[in-house]
Amino acid sequence: MQLLYVQRVIVCSVNDIQNDGTASVNPAFTEAWDRGACKPPSVAIRSLHNVINRYLASTRPEQVDGLSGGNIDIIAFLARHSEREIFPQDVERRFGVTRSTSSRVLGLMERKGLIVRESVRRDARLKKIVLTDKSRDIAEALRENAVAMESILLQGLNDDDIRQFMHVLDVMQSNLVETGMIGDEKRYSSLAICDVRADESQAENEGKEEE
Repeated sequence: MQLLYVQRVIVCSVNDIQNDGTASVNPAFTEAWDRGACKPPSVAIRSLHNVINRYLASTRPEQVDGLSGGNIDIIAFLARHSEREIFPQDVERRFGVTRSTSSRVLGLMERKGLIVRESVRRDARLKKIVLTDKSRDIAEALRENAVAMESILLQGLNDDDIRQFMHVLDVMQSNLVETGMIGDEKRYSSLAICDVRADESQAENEGKEEE
């Protein structure tokens, strides 16, 4: 119910566009937020985010017991990009950490048997980061738990509801990113970009089938 409310409020607000291209929030919404009658969209989204995190924490697979959140995030990052070579500087950029911090964290993960660092043929000085079998099992357990959570989260919503909600979230994120106040825009992939990549992938697959 909260999710649907957020969707309705945000859609109404985003659709109320002034002549200069900026969104004008319905005064009735602002009044309701000020009175505490309902949550502003940003607060509702943070609340949902917190609920999701609490759910994932309470259902986390036993394989991740004893691992820090940072270790889990790096494992998930490496698993998502298993098709390409990942180096320490990629971890530094993705998580916004210094070289010394990255070196320390990756060293600890290596000693725990979570990763190995391997030389690459083109330059032996470069060390790519590779998941071990232990970490791959952890990544798969996390993925399965996340998929199960998403299924529960989206109960009662049809495909159009989900698409519209994701579009609204994408618009809101883009609005903040375009202010230039939150750093590198490339870190915030948009739904539009994901859709384009999906279309390109589909077209490529169809081309292969025709061959």
